Amino acid sequence: MPRLKSYADVPLSMAHLCEIDTPPLELIEAAAKAGLASVGLRVAQASAGGIEYPLRGEAERAAVRRRIAATGTSVLYVELISISERTRAADHEPLLETGAAIGARRLCVAGDSTNFPIVTEKFADICDLAKSYGIEVDFEFMPFRAVRTVAEAAGIVKGADRPNGHVLVDALHVFRSKSLLADVTKLGPKLTGSFQICDAPAEPPADLVAEARTNRLIPGEGGLDIWALIDAMPAKTPIGVEVPLALQYPQLSPAERLALLVNRTRSYLEQGSTR
Repeated sequence: MPRLKSYADVPLSMAHLCEIDTPPLELIEAAAKAGLASVGLRVAQASAGGIEYPLRGEAERAAVRRRIAATGTSVLYVELISISERTRAADHEPLLETGAAIGARRLCVAGDSTNFPIVTEKFADICDLAKSYGIEVDFEFMPFRAVRTVAEAAGIVKGADRPNGHVLVDALHVFRSKSLLADVTKLGPKLTGSFQICDAPAEPPADLVAEARTNRLIPGEGGLDIWALIDAMPAKTPIGVEVPLALQYPQLSPAERLALLVNRTRSYLEQGSTR
């Protein structure tokens, strides 16, 4: 049965993880050449010792704004805040200042404590601070962090009860955490934030972290039922891609890899839209 909406020409965004070694200016340029509407930027490291591009100086921020204006490819979100008992929202204000300065519309956070009441409280604080910058906050669950499933993330976001609080749905994390598609559907438009797709083998590997960071596959090239997940999402949910290809295609430039990713993803979406 054909779907009511075709995803063949939907604007696509990309996560910085796709080309994490590429600095923001070059990333935006490469993304624009590949036909991407927007990018996420890793303004703060996702784990200790990880790559980050803080963009604290006004000259750096102005350069990003000029590159956005020149290419038409915007910054969708900045990342990442890891929430634990030690988290203080005020400590992350520079990240929000940077996001607002470069036009980011969203912030990505994750949970690193199993004390969910505390995580909920800290998430609410971050949402309150982000609201003053006009930024929405997406909680990303990951099977290898403390907040593992869509249901757990939804519980935290609902508990915080902030209008700018949402759940980020990452296809790999949905399937590897064995989250229920019914729980994805229950999010509805109000709680649904960013949506990122990729593919992977049907059977999980021993090392989920390595898979998530370096071994994702282009949609349609693995064994995950990506269309079942897309169908579980609210209608017209924007789609992002998160597929780092540097290890698979080291001979290609970042721009060439992104072009390959976009072309194959669009082909997959076009074929699935008319199932």
